[in-house]
Amino acid sequence: MNYQGPQPADFQNVQAFNAAFLVLLRSRENAAHLLAGMPEVLAKRLQSLTPLQNERLSKAPFLLFSFRECEGAYWDQLFNAGPNLTIFDQEPVRGRAYAELLSAGLGFVWQLARVNTYAARLVCGASLHWCEQLADRPLLQVIRGAIAADVMRLRRAHDANLWRKLLFAGVAGEKSIRRSARICALQRLLTETQDSAIGKTAIAARQIRRPALKVAEDNEA
Repeated sequence: MNYQGPQPADFQNVQAFNAAFLVLLRSRENAAHLLAGMPEVLAKRLQSLTPLQNERLSKAPFLLFSFRECEGAYWDQLFNAGPNLTIFDQEPVRGRAYAELLSAGLGFVWQLARVNTYAARLVCGASLHWCEQLADRPLLQVIRGAIAADVMRLRRAHDANLWRKLLFAGVAGEKSIRRSARICALQRLLTETQDSAIGKTAIAARQIRRPALKVAEDNEA
């Protein structure tokens, strides 16, 4: 079966959203919340990238931030809350920039899920079930619930291998190295669940006898 991939305009939107998200990560109001769970050394690396490195990172072919798409039970509650959102009645607390990016980003994925579910899955690593549920709800209901529930996070924050690839090879000076890193990261995103990725990282860490040497080798990949 043939699938229609994302269009050039879709990737342009993804890049614009990623660039806005990287700016948001530098705000004291949101950084700790958005980076929760990321290894400290990688979080510092991410926040200390140069403007050129940020531009390169923003060109990843998927959204660098997540709407917790893989948490099915969480979104089932949100989707079923109805227009009154009785299970999420708190006011948004992250500020205007956070709310604007969340609203625009989720609106983009919602529209993409309605016209090209396959493309939506590619840019956010979501399941077909989540995309179908998202597309089936009124956009305003989805956005209100997402803002109230504070859903936006760094994508796969616990996945050190993914972010090590993006933050080193993914921002390298040579274009072919950056492209290869982005493709590897996308493949990892689409073929491994977050839980399995974390599990493999933990198992590998327990098997490594010389952790300092291994980390250095990974960083140079």
